[in-house]
Amino acid sequence: MRENESKVIVRRYEYEEPYHIQLEFIISNGKFSSTVDIYCTVDDVRKIGESLFVFPKKMNDEYSFVYGSENPEDNFDKFFSLKAYTVDGSGHCALQFKVNLNEVAPSEGKSVFSLLAETSEINRLGKLFITFSKLKHKEFQWSGNRGELFEEHQYIY
Repeated sequence: MRENESKVIVRRYEYEEPYHIQLEFIISNGKFSSTVDIYCTVDDVRKIGESLFVFPKKMNDEYSFVYGSENPEDNFDKFFSLKAYTVDGSGHCALQFKVNLNEVAPSEGKSVFSLLAETSEINRLGKLFITFSKLKHKEFQWSGNRGELFEEHQYIY
């Protein structure tokens, strides 16, 4: 992946598989970036993929996956949101990422940014999530018109 291009890297770490997994998201729109790890079910990963694979279903469509909460009273260690949405009537779309480590200074970390993506690119990302949910790969990398699955972690940013 080239520097200054939008990318999503997802790494899987074994954690109570085949039901629960730890995922590390490394996300960038070329100007802003964020990294967060979450714990979710394998079914969550499959559902993300299935939703993105058929996105958008209609004009002004929106899909969101949310992990945790930003509300301190909910006592989550972090918050992560992935939202796919349409930006115009011509089918142009975007992905928005929100990350909040739910820490106070000097350990705080919070980011919100979007990246533009064509419908086919979001559908390709969905296909990667679907295949990834079969637990045969440890990492995938997506950058719009490219997507690749890896059996081992690549550790390339």
